[in-house]
Amino acid sequence: MNKILCCLLLLIIKPSFAFAKDALIEFTATPKQCVALHKGQDCYQNVTFQWKTPDEGRYCLLQHDSKKTVTCWSGHVVQQFEYSFKGSKTTKFILIDQSTTDLLAEVKVEVTWVYKAPKQSQSGWRLF
Repeated sequence: MNKILCCLLLLIIKPSFAFAKDALIEFTATPKQCVALHKGQDCYQNVTFQWKTPDEGRYCLLQHDSKKTVTCWSGHVVQQFEYSFKGSKTTKFILIDQSTTDLLAEVKVEVTWVYKAPKQSQSGWRLF
């Protein structure tokens, strides 16, 4: 009976430690929005990523869709990285633990536009 209670107690306590570890990770992108002139055009913006990881280790910042590595580093201090963003759609960036490839945090850089794409006329003919 005591063994069962101990096992149940460990199962209940273990997830709370994992959650507490994840709560200590800070990851931000500034600015969070990139504005293009027309819909579908590439947007160009210098984005500053800033993070703080709780444990010593090797971490990487990746562009989620392409799995392209932006940068990797060792340590657990507050760090930042200036990135020249170019894109025509909203892009997610993720922070991973390099040794386990676990996802630690994510942030999105939204792409918006001033003008929607120009409307095409129904026919190729125009009257004055």
